[in-house]
This record gives sequence, C-alpha cells and structure tokens, in this order.
Amino acid sequence: MRWGNPQLLFLLIIIPLLLLTIFWTKNRRKKRIEKFADRRFFDFFTQEFHSFYWELKAVLLVIALAFLIIAISLPQWNKEIQMVKKEGIDIVVCIDVSKSMDAQDIRPSRIERAKDQISLFIDQLKGDRIALVAFAGRSFVSCPLTDDYGAAKLFLNLLDTESAGYYGTNIGDALQESVSLFRESQKYKIIVLISDGEDLESKSIEVAQEISKQGVVIYALGVGSPEGSTIPLVNQQGNVEYAKDENGNIILSKLDVVTLSKLASAGNGKFYSVTPQQSEIFEIMKDINSIEREKIDSREFVRYKEQYRYFSLIALILIILESLIYYKRNVKFKRNIEFQE
Repeated sequence: MRWGNPQLLFLLIIIPLLLLTIFWTKNRRKKRIEKFADRRFFDFFTQEFHSFYWELKAVLLVIALAFLIIAISLPQWNKEIQMVKKEGIDIVVCIDVSKSMDAQDIRPSRIERAKDQISLFIDQLKGDRIALVAFAGRSFVSCPLTDDYGAAKLFLNLLDTESAGYYGTNIGDALQESVSLFRESQKYKIIVLISDGEDLESKSIEVAQEISKQGVVIYALGVGSPEGSTIPLVNQQGNVEYAKDENGNIILSKLDVVTLSKLASAGNGKFYSVTPQQSEIFEIMKDINSIEREKIDSREFVRYKEQYRYFSLIALILIILESLIYYKRNVKFKRNIEFQE
C-alpha cells in the first residue's frame, strides 16, 4: 500500500490516547462518587445513565476518527499504467546579445525590449517546446528544447550583452546553431529571430535559404529604429562612453529592416517590427497555432488508485451508528434504600 499524505498518519497516535481517556474517565467518575457516598449507592445515582452505551458511543467515535485519519492520508493500491502523449511544435528563439543591442532608441534598451517580447511569446505557448540561442560574434545554446516555460524564462532573464563574450554579430551562425537542435524527422521547424539586423558577417541570407530546404520557417523580429542610436559603453573608470569606429567616429546603430525582411522571406516566414503594443507576437502565434501539431513526446506513467472513499464510508457508518445509540434509561420505579447502622 502507498500513501498520498503519509505524514498525516502520525495523527493515529492520538487514537490509543483517546481510548485510554474513555476508560480513565469511567474510573474517575466512580471515585468522585465514592468521596461523598458509599459504593453501594453508585447504581442508584447512575440509574438513569447506562455507562456501557455511553462508552460504546465514545469508542465508535474514536474508531471513526481513526478511519478519517487514514482517509485523509490517501491510501493507494491497484496500480494502473497510463500513456501520456504530448503534441506540439519545437521552436527555437534566437536573441541578439551583441553590443548594438544596448542602444536606447527603444526604451529601456533594445536588449530589454527583446527579452520582454520573448517573455510574452513564452507565455502564449501551450504544449510546444522552446529553446533559446543567444548570439553575437558567436552563438551558444542558452536553454535547450524544453516545455518547462519557467526554466526558459529564467535562462532568458540571465542574458545580457556580456553573455556571448565575442564582439560582432553573426546571424548565420545562430541560425545554424538553431537548426542543430531540431530532429531531422520533424515536419515543422520554427525559428524566431529577434535582432536589430546588423549582420557583420553578411551570410545570414544564404544560410536562411539553405535551412529553409530542411523545412525551417523563420520569423524575424526587428528591434530598434531606422533612424538609429548610439551604443553606450562603460569604460574602466565606470563612465559612459559611446562606441566608435576605427576612425574615431561615433557609431550610429540602425535597425536593418532590409536584411531582416530578406532573411524572413528566404526562410518562408515573415518580418515584424517590434512595437510597444506587442501585437506582432500574437500575429506570429496565430501562424504557429495554425500549424498541425506533431507528437513530440510519449511517456508511460504508473498511477496508483486512491482508495480513501472506503475508509470515509466506514467512518460515516460508525458516526451514524453512534448517533442511534441512546445511553439514558427511562426509570419508572422508585428504589427503597435501607440504611443499616
């Protein structure tokens, strides 16, 4: 036998204590009478009280309590095997963590807005698995494919522009890293890319065209503004400076709508600009939800049936029996007492 709440079984320790209390009370009652009257008067004083039935009622209630304690401890037996099949789609989110994502043309910054978008995206998932790939000059898997959305959001919150450890922006490498997370047999493979689109390696379009032949669909989210913004950097003294090119000119980082649009088109997907209303997330989810779900996992679980109802029923029967027992007598005669000196 198994127990759902085994910690509650310790309450059974009060059962023998209650039984001892019942019999102790009986003896104590006799002793109290003996203090002011002779023992032979005991039956006279208790002629309207049937002690046996009173004790029986008390014992029935204690036994009923024992069965109730067993019931709330959730006894389990007769195991059954359940097969649980999970259906969904595998989705890999690529997030740009390059230094240009620190630009503040979108408040509070591009990287923070990107993380907000992905967090909302994760909140909309139902049964799908998600992975996170962060990239700058190189890419890495921040979170492997999982249906634990809480864990995915935890890894997402840990990302910043220092996460990659390599300067630059290589979208192509991130796409290739993402494809490696899918199974070859999968019919649908979704990649959601969120970036300002500044691909310094300029190979993302070719990679998108190549992986689209494997059934990959790419949705691109552009974060930033076409007008652009400077990139704040903190120097060794803790002061804020702005990123400069080789000639000492301050870099103006702009949202590359053209590159991201071409990339999404090459990946048979769509391009969206990030907006404060976050409507683009719901548009992407609408497209994804229209895709047929695949079986992504199948697990066998052994489940034990809970049998608490039997113990609850016995407790109920005992309580009903207790309520039917009447412990008072109807005395219809007078007893003559002879006092002997």
